[in-house]
Amino acid sequence: MSLDEHREWLWALLTRRSCTGREARERLRKRGLEEGDAEALILEATEMHLLDDAAYGRLFAEGHDSWGRDRIAWELGRRGLSGEDIETALGEVDEEARARELVSAWWERGMEERKIVARLQRRGFGGRTIRAACREDRDDEGQGGAQ
Repeated sequence: MSLDEHREWLWALLTRRSCTGREARERLRKRGLEEGDAEALILEATEMHLLDDAAYGRLFAEGHDSWGRDRIAWELGRRGLSGEDIETALGEVDEEARARELVSAWWERGMEERKIVARLQRRGFGGRTIRAACREDRDDEGQGGAQ
């Protein structure tokens, strides 16, 4: 397969779905493209703004509004984003507001505090955020403490 055919394939992929530079690179390598040629196509796509890890990270963080900062950072790192791009993505995340919204909804359903805490932990919220969200919602709703 020629470099032009790989280029067309990559452009078609990037118009169907967004992906990170690492994901695009891995897919090109799986298709049998040599490392140097894959890097050249990745650079072209980046220069054309078809690949933008920082934008990918911001959109990912926005789209996972029930996740905390730790889980978002872990997932973006797993997908190959740099530390700088991850920090940019997390800059827009108001973890406390996200946690308060989840806690409020779960309190309304009658969920026990220990289950709420466990859910928030699994979703990557920090301990301080979890404590503050549970305490604030208990105070606001008159829950009066753990059940």
